[in-house]
Amino acid sequence: MNLNNIEILLQDINEFEILEIIDNSDKHMGHVGVENTYNMLTHVELRILNKNNLNKIDIHRKIHKKLEPVFKSGLHSLEIKISNR
Repeated sequence: MNLNNIEILLQDINEFEILEIIDNSDKHMGHVGVENTYNMLTHVELRILNKNNLNKIDIHRKIHKKLEPVFKSGLHSLEIKISNR
């Protein structure tokens, strides 16, 4: 998996806007749970614009459901930063 795969999986969400998808995997190499996973997407940060004032839990649930295949293929951590403007 790569960032393009994540972008494709999230593209049909229209309740909020994905502003940026960032690969932070290199900052976490060797951490517990991701040892020996070099050159793999393990830590991703999503920056979201909550244009419809959705509940943060609903945003997290929707994103996690869409990214289930990515978690199954090795994504260890997803940080979601939500902005209302």
